[in-house]
Parts: sequence; structure tokens; C-alpha cells
Amino acid sequence: MVKSFLFKSFLLIFSHQILLFELEPYENTYTENLGTGKVVEKLEEISDGIWKISSKAKHPLFAMNQESFFKIDNKKVILISGFRNLDILGGLRKDYQAYKIYSIDNKKMMDYSYGKKKGSSEIPFNVFDNLTLQIQIKLNIPNEEKFKINYIDKGSVKEKIFSRETKNILFKSIEREIFEITELRKDKIYFKFWVQKNLNQKTIKVFQGGRGFNIEWLLN
Repeated sequence: MVKSFLFKSFLLIFSHQILLFELEPYENTYTENLGTGKVVEKLEEISDGIWKISSKAKHPLFAMNQESFFKIDNKKVILISGFRNLDILGGLRKDYQAYKIYSIDNKKMMDYSYGKKKGSSEIPFNVFDNLTLQIQIKLNIPNEEKFKINYIDKGSVKEKIFSRETKNILFKSIEREIFEITELRKDKIYFKFWVQKNLNQKTIKVFQGGRGFNIEWLLN
């Protein structure tokens, strides 16, 4: 059950200190609520207008390394390339994928690899991966209570549906106003995260779970 949950639905995305209208470099750490796992995420400006966000996670059940290059155009994240390497239970199961997006003959194309599978496909709309999905949400918090995101997974573009709700919560003994962003699914697996409602738009907590499996990641 744990292997199936991680392999099929793992969505480990953490974004911190993302401003409403501009990005600021950072390096940040999240710790699993039981103290057995850690995520280190880093945002860097590689050149004028080109950004790299990377995330490394270690947990007794899995290890993951992911990286994305992107730029911002009128409050829209434009994904350039990225990869995600996920090892489950010491490499018993693996999820290795990479992608590069470019334009040719007025068409937006994606080259991708997933395990031994490689290919190219046309994508008629803007797409996101694990790391850039949350940045896009923060740069332009939807007014709608439900919204859709086009997401890259295993060489395919899938549609994810999220809900947005404003709440007042107590976090580390401090009352905070947050956006709660929840992925809406038909199965018993869940994913949601809390974004602090202020100029910094910090992600302060991430929830992942399913049947017999629950993890909470806390901002240090």
C-alpha cells in the first residue's frame, strides 16, 4: 500500500518565500512531523530571468531528487526543463523522469524520458511539474474555489483539480491566516498544503496520505 501510494501519486512540492510579483532566492528545510524525514529546497536565479528550483528529500521509505528550470512571463510560470528521481524502499521501485519544453514552427513541444521510454509530443497549453505547480498557484492565487492545473507526469499531461479555502489556524503557537490548497481526487489518497496569507506566501505545512499512510511536512 505504501509503495503503491508513493509510486502512483507522490507529489512532493514545497515552495517558500515566493512573492506575489517577484521571486527571491532562498534555501529552506522542511521536517516530517515524526522527525524521520527531511526536505531541503533551494531557489536560485541562474541568469537574468531564468530560475532553478531544486528539492532533495530523505525519508526511511524513499529518497527523491528533483530540479526544474523556468522563467516568469506576466505572472505565469514557463517551465523550461526538469527531472525527478524517486527511489522507493532503497531502490526497490524507481520513478525516473525528465522533460524539456521548447518551441518549433510555432508549436510548443516536449521531449521526455520515463525509465527506458523516450519520446516527443506537442503540448497546446502551459504545463507544470511538481516544483513549478505550487509557484504558479502562489504567484496568482485563484479567485475560484476550484481550479485546474495541467501537470506533467511520465511523459503525459494530466489535469489536476484543486480547491482553495481561506482559514485561520494555529501554527507553532501563532494564529495565522492561510490559504488551504487541496487536491481533489476520487480515490482515498489526499494531498494539501497551507500557504500563509501575506506578501511572502510561505508554505508552512504539507499533508500527504492515503489508506494506512500519513505524512505531515512542517516548515522549520
